[in-house]
This record gives sequence, structure tokens and C-alpha cells, in this order.
Amino acid sequence: MIASIELGGRERLVDLANGASLAIPQTAGGSHPKFFVAEDIATEPLQSGGFTGRVAGGGSCNVERVHTIPHCHGTHTEGPGHLMQEAVPVQHQLDLAMIPAIVISVFSDQDGSDHEDGYCPVIAAGSLEIPGEARAVIIRTLPNDADKCRRNYAHAAPYPVLSLEAMDRLVAADIQHLLIDTPSVDPADDGGRLARHRRFWSMQADDSRPATERAGCTITEMIFVPDSIADGLYLISLGVSALHSDAAASAPVVYPIS
Repeated sequence: MIASIELGGRERLVDLANGASLAIPQTAGGSHPKFFVAEDIATEPLQSGGFTGRVAGGGSCNVERVHTIPHCHGTHTEGPGHLMQEAVPVQHQLDLAMIPAIVISVFSDQDGSDHEDGYCPVIAAGSLEIPGEARAVIIRTLPNDADKCRRNYAHAAPYPVLSLEAMDRLVAADIQHLLIDTPSVDPADDGGRLARHRRFWSMQADDSRPATERAGCTITEMIFVPDSIADGLYLISLGVSALHSDAAASAPVVYPIS
């Protein structure tokens, strides 16, 4: 199905029949990424009275209880409630519209470091070419190893982070939704500063609320952008779960624009 839209003052075509998922499958037993925790996703059959939620165990149907942490086990979308005392759900001000997005593949400076956070590869602001019509940026870090879909970050080399200047560039370009294939936009241990999260939501170190114009902005972490998805413009649906929390599992889908 091809849809015609106006974008950037010109007519563009969107292929709605060829969406591509950026979500990492989450399977119990460790076939998923792990960040900040040691435990895997776990499932168990529901037991309620005489009911057993497993057909193989004599139940009439399968009903699983799932133990997972959205921030730590796979693709998730978070809002500024991640840093607020009241932990406002990400869905609170989420715009459900299809969003013009740009996919950008970037190399990090392997010799770079962020002097506040210790050593980590840094993605420079100059790596981000953002067209004026984009309201979401999807960052694919290179090399694009499929290991990202099951990596235990406690035993991996430091992942790349955007420089603070790069985060400022996103805000200046009015990017409302940032998606990246690392487990966090900040280093795993930055002393609790979360400086890049705060830059994106225009929150100072002592702020408990984002700037009004950034309240509906989101960060989606631990995506995977297959090599079959070329750099360029897309429409994106964030696919955020309706389970309200400061972060929720999500399944972003991109649709090519020509």
C-alpha cells in the first residue's frame, strides 16, 4: 500500500506495506541483551487455584507470568518521567502520530573520551546530518554486529555515547524522539548525572521537570537497525506498550519514504 504525504513542502510516497521492525526479540533464557542486571528474562506458568497455565502440564491453555525489566532487557521507550520524582508514565504525553524520521549510521571516535564520565567512544555532533523535516533520529552505530541482540553489556567493551554537543544539536533541530542501538544514551556508570538524558529533555542537574516543549519527547534504547534498512528518511511508529511506566517495552516500525 502506497500513501501520499506532504513532507518538507513536497509530496512524498510512503510504502506502508513494507514496514521494518527495529525491536530486539526478547526470549526467556538469555536470548536477549542484558544491561545493568545479571538476571535473564524469566517466565513461569500461572498457578491459580487448581488452574495450571501450561498445556504441557495438563492445563487447558498456556498463561505465562513474565519477569522482565524494560530498561535492562531489550528495546524500550522512556520519557522524562525516568528522571522525575513522580515517575510520570512515558505514555502521559506521547504523540501517537507517525513521525518523520532519519536513519543515520555513525562511527564513534574509538580514541575519544568524555572527561566527566571516563573513557567511552564518543559520537561527534558532526556525524549527525539532520534534515529539517525530521522529528525523530534513529542512530545505527558501526560496526553493526548482530551480537547487539543478545549482548551482555557487563562483559562487553564500553558502548558509544553521543557527545554533549551532539545531544545539543538534536535539541536545536527540534528532534522529539531519539532512537539508538545502545543500552543507554549515558555511560553505564556516570555517577548518577545522566547528563545526556537531561540535555535531551532540557533538564538541569537539579531539575525535577523537563522544559515544557520537551515534555512529550522520548528516548528509545536498545533497538537494532538491520543492514537492510538504508540510511535516509522514513515514517516511524514507536509502538510503545500500553503498560504505563516511566519506560515501556516498545516495537518501533519504520516505513520507507521515496
